[in-house]
This record gives sequence, structure tokens and C-alpha cells, in this order.
Amino acid sequence: MSRKLASGSDTIEALARRFPQLYVAPSEDALDAYRAASGRGVVPEGANLDHFLTSPEDELREVDTPAGPVDVAFFRQRADFETFLQIIGHKAQPTPIARTVGAITYRGIADWGAVRDAHERYVAGGGDDWPSEFSRLAQQPGAFRAELVVISEGPYSNIAAKDTPYDAEEWVAISREIRLHHECAHVVCRRTMPDNIAEVWDEVTADVVGLLCATGRYDAQLAARFLGVTADGFGGGRLTEYLSDEQKERLDEVSREVFGALVRIEQTYTEQDAAHPFDYLLRLKAEPLLSW
Repeated sequence: MSRKLASGSDTIEALARRFPQLYVAPSEDALDAYRAASGRGVVPEGANLDHFLTSPEDELREVDTPAGPVDVAFFRQRADFETFLQIIGHKAQPTPIARTVGAITYRGIADWGAVRDAHERYVAGGGDDWPSEFSRLAQQPGAFRAELVVISEGPYSNIAAKDTPYDAEEWVAISREIRLHHECAHVVCRRTMPDNIAEVWDEVTADVVGLLCATGRYDAQLAARFLGVTADGFGGGRLTEYLSDEQKERLDEVSREVFGALVRIEQTYTEQDAAHPFDYLLRLKAEPLLSW
């Protein structure tokens, strides 16, 4: 389940109220303004968000998971996605963003909206020493820190619609949902089992969640296209992004093992699993078919 928090141009406005550095347009001269906004919550003089194009399809959504809610921002315009990443991830510097990057999760961002809300509650309750109260609250683990998933438009894993069971329009919409829930799956795993990291298996299981949430079923052949694995070996895909040098040296063997795991998932998952994909994710993590 999920609920929409903002849509259209309200999306970036809602995010800027929490992360005022979004008012800072990326440029080589923006570092001081970025630091003041991100580190002290100072909104730049004459602040505006004109460096974002925005789209009616933009949205900020809260997705329910077994590990708690996850905030997800979607930007229809690729330029807006890249601008957001430049500001939040690269200190408002005009750093090129690779076209292969379609989603990212930020952890530990200073949430000045949460600070403002806490201040208002404190004053409403009769408090008169906010600096001391703020210092006390800020010492609590995770206080005033946000976790945010940011996703863009585009075919999932750069797979063309003609190579899927869906037409072009369907595939765009499905790709968005796969990407959204894939990233949420990673958040759930990091929150609930931070020390249990197996890069390939994590990608496989996150794709499981993405497909189940987006389509209601798990398609091993489509999942295999995402990673570029076949029954005969490696066919070209994103699997190599998650392999060690040693695994890359036996790429066809590893690919066949991954393909076998995908087929096994398709053979064993149930309607109950499809109805509760995040619960299924935790079971898959607890009983892995791959240890890497």
C-alpha cells in the first residue's frame, strides 16, 4: 500500500521544504549556499525552484513496508532527476549523471522540515529554550535524518518494450513501478538486516518485489533479461555490476547459476507470496538460493 504526499510541481516544493538545498541551482559557485542550506537549514535569498522543469506526473509517495514507510520521489523529466542528484548527492555541483543511473536511495539527509515541525510542537507545548531542546533531540539516533528513494522515468534495466510481454505505454508504467519497489526492497533489507548483504541475491530478490508489485506475477524470463543471464551463460546485462573480479572470470558459469535461481523462484512462489511481496522478500533473504 502507498499514499500520495504530493504531485506535479507540489512534489519538488514539498521536498524543498524539508531539504532547502534544493533551492540552490547547480553551479560551480554554489557550494557555500549549498552548505548553508543543507547544514543549517538556511533558505537562500531570493530562493526559487526554477531550475526544475517539473511535470504533472511528478509525485512524492509514501510506501508501506514491513520495515516502516519509505518516501519515494518520482521525476518524469530526466533533467529534473539529474538536477536533484546533482544537488543532494554532489553538493549542488554540475556533475554529469550517467544515463545508466535510474534510481538512487539517500540515507541520513538532514530533514529541516522535521526540525521545523519539532520546534512548532515544542513552542506549542510551552517550551522556551529551543536551542537546548534541539541539542537534546539531535543526540537521538537518526534524529532529523531522512531516507529518500528517488526514481526517474525510462525502461527498466534499459530493456525495450519489444523484448517484454508489454506494449510501449504499458512498459513505461510497469518500469516505474518495478524501479520504485525494487529500491524499496533494498531499503527494507538494509533496515531489517544491515549485515546480511549478498549483492547478486539482493538484486534478484529486489527484482522479485518489483515484478510482483508492478505486474502481480513473477516472470523468470523477464527477470533474466534484466540481469542478462540465460540457461547457456551470460547474454549481456547488469549482472556484471554486482560481481567480483573472480566471478567475472567465470561469468557464464555464474550466469547459469543465477538463471537457475530465477527459474526456481518462478516454480515455487505462490499467490500468497504475490499478495505480500515484502514478506516474501524477507523469506527469500532468510533462505537464499544464492549466497552472493
